[in-house]
Amino acid sequence: MEQNFQNPQIFDLEIPDFNDLKLTAVLPKYLKIILLNLALFSVFLVGAVSTAIYFFYFNLTILQVWAIVIGVFLMIVFLFLNTIIGFKFRKYAVREKDLVYQYGWLKRSIIIVPFSRIQHIKVEQGWFSKILNLKSVSVFTAGVSGGDITINGLPEDIAEGINNHIRRSISKEKTEDGGEA
Repeated sequence: MEQNFQNPQIFDLEIPDFNDLKLTAVLPKYLKIILLNLALFSVFLVGAVSTAIYFFYFNLTILQVWAIVIGVFLMIVFLFLNTIIGFKFRKYAVREKDLVYQYGWLKRSIIIVPFSRIQHIKVEQGWFSKILNLKSVSVFTAGVSGGDITINGLPEDIAEGINNHIRRSISKEKTEDGGEA
């Protein structure tokens, strides 16, 4: 018995062109927060490595000590350069029905989260962000991991505006679908 299986394409998907999408960069003040965190990490790393070298110095040759010191130095330099270069690629856009976030310079990533998939929104402000008048907006989606977005380095009014816009859009969609807002 021969089966005649067919699976024709029902419609053509129109993939939006992102070349004309105007993305907004996060505020340069946020780079100060990232660099402060990186500097604190670097101090901790240098302290940990120095302590390890102090205690194990007798088991290491001078060449090994220098290799460790140079390796740690190069890693810290790479982290700072990666942060500074990659910062200019942190951009976002809020559209009528979705939130777009781009990041990365070695590997560029663009995440698009439709408002209909958002389960939870969180607006945060750390102690250093409060001094610089910055906030972060995090959206959490239903479903696949990697769909959550956190946009750091937003002005306070923009962060609250994004939060309110997304909440209004979700509420409007639920009302239109016959659910409770």
